[in-house]
Amino acid sequence: MNDLQPTPARYERRIEKNGTWTVFDAFTGHPAEVGSRQTTGMQMRDAEEMVDILNRIRPANDGGTIH
Repeated sequence: MNDLQPTPARYERRIEKNGTWTVFDAFTGHPAEVGSRQTTGMQMRDAEEMVDILNRIRPANDGGTIH
């Protein structure tokens, strides 16, 4: 039996009513912030790339937030 469980993603993306995408912190439900920029109003491809980047530099088990 394998005790290793996959770590859930810290950052995810969702489509908004206006057709744009938001990258959000799955722990807080709030849009992720990179520097002073919120990750809202994005195109799907950009949101996918941002999710990948954020989950690499700040994984779910890290406990911090991106600011």
